[in-house]
Amino acid sequence: MSAVPAASRVPPAPAVTNNRVAAALLALAAAEPGGRAATEYRAAARTLRGLGTDLFGRRFALASLPGVSLRAADAIGSFLACGSDENVDDALAAMLDRTDPAAGRKRDFLSRADTDRILSAPGGICRADLCGDLHLHTDRSDGRMSLASLHRALERRGDRYALLTDHARECAVAGGLYPADFRAQRREVDLLNARAESGFTMFLGAEANIAEDGTLDVTPRSVPEVCAVVASVHTDLRSPRDQTARLVRAVETPGVAILGHPKGRLYDMRSGVRADWPRVFAAAAARGVAIELNGCPERLDLPPALAVLAVDSGCLFSLSSDAHAAPHLSFLDFGLAVARLACIPASRVVNAFSRDRFAEWLEERRAADRPQS
Repeated sequence: MSAVPAASRVPPAPAVTNNRVAAALLALAAAEPGGRAATEYRAAARTLRGLGTDLFGRRFALASLPGVSLRAADAIGSFLACGSDENVDDALAAMLDRTDPAAGRKRDFLSRADTDRILSAPGGICRADLCGDLHLHTDRSDGRMSLASLHRALERRGDRYALLTDHARECAVAGGLYPADFRAQRREVDLLNARAESGFTMFLGAEANIAEDGTLDVTPRSVPEVCAVVASVHTDLRSPRDQTARLVRAVETPGVAILGHPKGRLYDMRSGVRADWPRVFAAAAARGVAIELNGCPERLDLPPALAVLAVDSGCLFSLSSDAHAAPHLSFLDFGLAVARLACIPASRVVNAFSRDRFAEWLEERRAADRPQS
């Protein structure tokens, strides 16, 4: 008998989830823009999405939760009393006198409680399968960690390798490094690697911005110190136009190892780009480019349904935290949860490769960027 897919062994969600209540609180906040109530509802929503346990069926003072005011606690209690997520939808529509116009921008995201519940199931890919994180930022671009502190934190966690991916300076939304800065960063990375007692290795990459025509602002050809790049969209993310050609050109660019947060969606803010995803995934699979499962809870990109489609397309995957600060390193769990839901085996995840195999895979991506002699 074949093994039961990991997703089917996930413990059932409670009747009312933290995620649904948080979404309802944000809808209340949007209905009262600019006021104190809106601020309180948003703060409570952040708290609920970050809790490791769902509130439904538990008895305690809701206002004792950090960031939950008495007003927000009353709203949370009312939603929990609805008895099901579906009834929360009905109650919210009655309160707003309409359905939540932002519902689509909050769909297919996970709370911390969802993630912990999914990862509690036996079987499937787990943290022990992962050798490192492949999307990380320092204070050289838009992160808040120094390179040395990030290197130290990853080594202390027991990671075997990592891919550092600060932005290039041309990325207007994030700032970043000039070519000379990457050269200096390479020297510092090499020094830190040499001092690592555990053999931890940090590879120097970059997060390349995908321009609207599909070109990139940094590749190993333009900055030879960079092993390979994570190519990501950061602009034109609300456009109704089809952006398949933009993404396909990016993944077909020599030196690209990973397509980062492919949709460019953000929780409660935007749904991200539109594309012919089977065509994008087919192009990535043909090039051996990994599709990122970005674990930042505000991104969770790819969403689970598209991750399943990428599996069926034969893609490799990269699980990442997209950490900009030390607490973000745990976001790797959210990427793992999506991988579990999509039944992705560890053999298809590039950061489950051994260090030598991962280095070879990066070299293959980089070798394609070298001019032919």
